[in-house]
Amino acid sequence: MRIFTTILDTVTQRLVSDPVRHDPAALSRIRRAMLELLPNEPSWEDERLRHRLLVAVDPKSLWFMRVELHQRLCRSMGEEVALERVQALWPLFEDSIEPALLGKRPGRRGSGQRGDTPPGR
Repeated sequence: MRIFTTILDTVTQRLVSDPVRHDPAALSRIRRAMLELLPNEPSWEDERLRHRLLVAVDPKSLWFMRVELHQRLCRSMGEEVALERVQALWPLFEDSIEPALLGKRPGRRGSGQRGDTPPGR
């Protein structure tokens, strides 16, 4: 019976972890850069995205919102320019999210490409 208690305690400790602390200044820099990319058009969709960017609680959330930002920018400036602008945000995320999200995985040799960069860019 004691072994089951020990196993249960171990599993519980691994499942319930402390929340990850993020640098508020880095979060603010990323958020500001993303908000500056949004056009100043008073559409409902823009305001919704602006609000979501403002209330994001961590850099990882902002990382995933790049897709929505890219979609919005595609409508106003074209896909190629939008892609360049969104990819320019990449360095802001380097020390704020897991390397695996950036495409940097241990053991990948000879690959200087980022995870979000299409081949040939």
